[in-house]
Amino acid sequence: MINTGFSEINEDRLNYEGNGFWYCEIAVTGACNFNCTYCNRFNAELDYDKTCRFVDQYKHTLKHIQITGGEPTLYLKLLWLLKFIRDRGIKIGLSTNGSADYNFYDYLGVKMFSISLDDYDTDILEKRGYREINKVISNIKKLSKKYYVNVGLVIDSLNCGRVDKIIEYILGLGVTDIKLSVSTKDSTKPVFNRARDYSRYPILNYRVKRFLEGKPMRGIPEGENFKCSLVRNDISIVGNKHFPCLVYAREKGQAIGELSDNVYADRLKWYEQHDPSQDPICNKYCMDFKCEFNRSKSAIIK
Repeated sequence: MINTGFSEINEDRLNYEGNGFWYCEIAVTGACNFNCTYCNRFNAELDYDKTCRFVDQYKHTLKHIQITGGEPTLYLKLLWLLKFIRDRGIKIGLSTNGSADYNFYDYLGVKMFSISLDDYDTDILEKRGYREINKVISNIKKLSKKYYVNVGLVIDSLNCGRVDKIIEYILGLGVTDIKLSVSTKDSTKPVFNRARDYSRYPILNYRVKRFLEGKPMRGIPEGENFKCSLVRNDISIVGNKHFPCLVYAREKGQAIGELSDNVYADRLKWYEQHDPSQDPICNKYCMDFKCEFNRSKSAIIK
């Protein structure tokens, strides 16, 4: 399997066969102070106590927890949750719109940030639902000097023809990588006007190559049928429930179950019984790098 650059996908992760969770996404709130046009909102506040019990139960296997939302800096118990996770030696990432104060971000004890920025044109960003744009850009610059920062760049009809310039602008802010994607609400694909070597940026490089080869970012390729191996060791938590992944939750898919002592058994059962190719959400929206992982994993699972 090639290195996609995505944090939860690597050779160690591919070969992991432990009875526990490796990677966890926690959506702490559905609230947000932005109104991004492509965002699929959910309305749920995290069950703090159940989530902490889950983290404690799997603290010996969890390698990475990604905190997301909504906008997680609006979650009132964020500092307590981050401390709880950090005290258990688990790596933390934070997905944010970048609008909080820099000193607050710097205080969190988080080493990895994912921040959205879809353009360099402030008028277009405002139309897309952004707020406090200069503050967001300033935070990206400052955080990039000290931490791992990847920027989420969503392509749609408003920016598809200026992707080269937008990428150049974002890289000029000093970021570590760019997570280039297309909106589930808009099938417009990026148009690249010139070739450039992005090998220093694994996530960006992976996506650009695939787009240039005409390969889709979302959906299970026709004729392929593999199990969702990721669901056995990855987990996405929204409210008091756990889902196959956050995309599944955002696209209004049903939860696998509630957070309880039986979470792992519930996910193994779902894995055994579920056919992703027959699930309309998986079939249409499964991400390319997750398909890549599941395809590779299926080849070594006995």
